[in-house]
Amino acid sequence: MSNIEQKPITRALVNPSFQEISDYFGYDSTKYVPEIAALLQQWTDQGHVEVYQTIQDREYGMIKSSELNSKGVLAPYYIGLYHARLVEGEHDPLVVVKFYEDEIQYHTESATEAVDMRFMIDHEDFFGTASVKRDPAALREMWLEVKGKIDEGDSS
Repeated sequence: MSNIEQKPITRALVNPSFQEISDYFGYDSTKYVPEIAALLQQWTDQGHVEVYQTIQDREYGMIKSSELNSKGVLAPYYIGLYHARLVEGEHDPLVVVKFYEDEIQYHTESATEAVDMRFMIDHEDFFGTASVKRDPAALREMWLEVKGKIDEGDSS
């Protein structure tokens, strides 16, 4: 049984720190301009972003909450974050997105949040390698590093 949530959006944006933070995590965002534009356009045209919970429901353009890992373990520093695959059919890179209250109402009066594409990252840097996942201190350190970059985007 599918459980897809539709989050209405006012607009889809790229965060001003997107390129800088993507570079930090090893991705040159200029190489992915068509894919970034296509994903933003899809969300804008839909007027919402679809949120899936299980891999069986995943389709290109959908996002998943980042606060729980595949084993259901809470990543407290990722609460309120989502991720999507940027390139259709590829595992990496991911794009990390966040919603925020938007004063501009483009699509519908029911939408009050914009979706903000924060940066590109791969699964291992976002969720950890197998060894990092087994080491709570290393996992926390990784989460804090990513959280620091999220905070940079919040101040942009």
